[in-house]
Amino acid sequence: MISRSLVRGVALLLALAVSVAPALAQAVTLRYQWKQGGVLTYRTVVRTTTNSSGGPGGTETFEQTLTQTLKLTVAAVDVDGTATLRQSIEAVTIDVTTPAGKLSYDSARPVGADADPRVQAMAKTLGAMVGEAISVTISPTGAVRRIDGAARVADKLIGNLPRDPMSGGLAQNIKRMLSDDVLRSSLEQSFSRLPDQPVKPGDTWKAEQSVGPDATGKVIGTSTFTLKALEGSGDAAVARIAVALALRQEEVPSAGASAVKKLGAGSKGDGEVVFDVARGRIKTNSMRTDILASVTMRGPDGSMALQNSTRTAMTMELVR
Repeated sequence: MISRSLVRGVALLLALAVSVAPALAQAVTLRYQWKQGGVLTYRTVVRTTTNSSGGPGGTETFEQTLTQTLKLTVAAVDVDGTATLRQSIEAVTIDVTTPAGKLSYDSARPVGADADPRVQAMAKTLGAMVGEAISVTISPTGAVRRIDGAARVADKLIGNLPRDPMSGGLAQNIKRMLSDDVLRSSLEQSFSRLPDQPVKPGDTWKAEQSVGPDATGKVIGTSTFTLKALEGSGDAAVARIAVALALRQEEVPSAGASAVKKLGAGSKGDGEVVFDVARGRIKTNSMRTDILASVTMRGPDGSMALQNSTRTAMTMELVR
């Protein structure tokens, strides 16, 4: 005969199973949560390796590591959660390795008048942006709605350039780095888009952004996000989000342009976002991108066709 205690035990286990199953499948709403006056500091590291062939030097390798400390100060928060952020770069370092040698720049160290002209150029572009701030209006799902102050910063940096032949190229680099399109793309890649609706593990959503300068052909990246898992509970709850990036080229410069870049098959990316559900902020964001491209460059002495393979690894981590 089956004892009553055994029956009660089985009934209890069944009741627990019924109650736990819906909890495991429960959807969660992911939103950035900004508090007025709050300050977040992120550290980003972008490592890029490019192998290029077809040039006069044969196959060559170029490597670059760019590290930045990014400070976000919440200036205002609307009733719908849309925030106005004051974004500034607190520090920057860059290390470049080319077939011609190595270059390094650290914003914490002054650059002397006798320094390599290329290092001086880094100081006048990347270094000069340290401490300058722009204003970003961003929705709770990460959509960048407005960017203010970038043109002012660009004009200030360009105005401080010396009057020499190199300054023309530096001015163009500054304008490009601080254009709304480049800033928007950078922000939306770092602070990934969140879904409009609640999601549960296995659900997906998409977002698009421009990748790279339009001057060599407009490339669109479509990111597919998948909620892989919800881990922890309460204030310790985090969402692990997988990212798959598909790239396509929408515009190719005319055949007569000085540089024509064509995106190759197999260009793609993947990564992971770890999102603090309770506090509404990214803890870590990592992304690896592989881009294959052919580049035709034309000049007074003729044309040159290059084959480039570029791998970029980006990590962003909340440090305080």
